[in-house]
Amino acid sequence: MNSSMNYYELLGVSQTASFEEIKLAYKKQMKKWHPDINKSTDAPSMAQKINKAKEILLDEEKRKNYDLILEKEVNDTYSKYTYKNGYSKTYKDISKTTYTSEKVTKWEYLKEYMKYSNDSKVRKVFAYIGVYLETFLCFILKMLIISFAFIANVGSYMILLMFNYLLPILILLIILLVFQYLLDNGNFLTFNNNLLIFTVCSILIYILGLVLPAISNMILSPKVFDFLYNKIDIGLFKKCVGYKE
Repeated sequence: MNSSMNYYELLGVSQTASFEEIKLAYKKQMKKWHPDINKSTDAPSMAQKINKAKEILLDEEKRKNYDLILEKEVNDTYSKYTYKNGYSKTYKDISKTTYTSEKVTKWEYLKEYMKYSNDSKVRKVFAYIGVYLETFLCFILKMLIISFAFIANVGSYMILLMFNYLLPILILLIILLVFQYLLDNGNFLTFNNNLLIFTVCSILIYILGLVLPAISNMILSPKVFDFLYNKIDIGLFKKCVGYKE
């Protein structure tokens, strides 16, 4: 799981934030992390990262490149956990500058919170427990998504494989239904109900076999993983430690 806060998350703004929103968020975070205010040993490092975030996000070209890198990271995370190729988009035009070294992991932030926060010990204990619970929750969600996708794909394969052998029988049943319909002068009420139900259910199961892979791909997608890691995980983490945006 990607447990690093990107520049947007570090400042507490959305990826669509305006320059004015970024400037205001920067001032709020610097009031908290400036070395003249915060006497923790890691305050200078945090202030440096916050300054770097402002530098990148307030420069239109650098921000554009950074957004592409974030998108690539989503794709890489998706590929790591699903063993699938992600977007077909290439990133050859991205600047060679990397920003990963400037990130702050939630575990680093939690460590600083536990050391230097003015919150009560009870609040810190609940925050500590909460962070581990939300991390475990995200892990469970990830496993459920992957398991559902796996079951859906295997189920689809088995259904379609079965119908490869049963298709002639199904076609014969449909022909029998049509003949019975014609022989009974178009009266559906005289149909053999069991035969009709079996045929309809078979058709529905076949359609399900065709639809399951599409549903699986929708659920097991880079956007879902992005939402899980960068929205749910980091969002719940911020709630646990009282991250001020």
